[in-house]
Amino acid sequence: MRPIPVLVGPTASGKTEIAVGVAEETGAIIVNADSRKLYRHLDVGTAKPPPERRHLYRLLDILEPCESFSAHAWARRAEREIEGALAGGRPVFLEGASVLYLRALFVGFFPQPDIPDDVRLKARELAASGEGYAILLREDPETARKLHPHDVYRISRALEVLMATGKPISWWRRQREKPRFEGVFVYIDVPREELYRRIEERARRMFLKEGLVEETRRIMEMYPCFAEWGKKVIAYRQAIEYIEGKYDLETAIRKKAKADKVLARRQRRFIRSLEPLVVVSRGEAARTLKKYLKEQL
Repeated sequence: MRPIPVLVGPTASGKTEIAVGVAEETGAIIVNADSRKLYRHLDVGTAKPPPERRHLYRLLDILEPCESFSAHAWARRAEREIEGALAGGRPVFLEGASVLYLRALFVGFFPQPDIPDDVRLKARELAASGEGYAILLREDPETARKLHPHDVYRISRALEVLMATGKPISWWRRQREKPRFEGVFVYIDVPREELYRRIEERARRMFLKEGLVEETRRIMEMYPCFAEWGKKVIAYRQAIEYIEGKYDLETAIRKKAKADKVLARRQRRFIRSLEPLVVVSRGEAARTLKKYLKEQL
């Protein structure tokens, strides 16, 4: 089977615009690989395609705000969408750069043990206190050596698996399932100065022209949980804190752009670790993607 093309690039690199153009020209199905775009109503802040183009996508607008969804669950859904497209004679590609999602699909994922709520809570408490890292050093040194002592999230995750199953997370990872698909990653490489300019322009456009604040107010009215949950998402965090009166509009725009620049640097580091990686300019991306789609069927 030919590899599945994946259009990747840092935030604001223009992935969605290119993906939509290629899908319209080739009849391909796009599988969304951006964790933020799974959620209904989060439109402006996640830079979704316009409503009249969303039929080109799968795994877009499938969750309600505040709903939990794991990388493992996404990968299972993505596998079904890819298989369905190919079985129907349609080319298919992914668009997005959510790190955990791409790893789950193309590196493989280990079986997910059930974690009782009380165990998860206890693991978080131990991780936050610092005691959790000491436990890992003793019970799962293989994992502990890979973690920073202050990485509370990953320490908590390793602890809850150990406490719930009696086996360290390093053991579970060795049970990793073989991936069902291989990917070829088409990386839109935008010069840093240009990317930062695009990030700044997009932040200003979202707040001043596209109605990000109004959208955020609507979501908060529909889903009261969004006042806290939404702060996990760049753009909505700044809009919520502006609504709360923590800073003025110009500060919100500036903070949004700054957060996106940090995200872009992190995405670039991850993307460069992907293999096989095909580095292209914005002008070359569509042509390269179409070449791989033509070879797919």
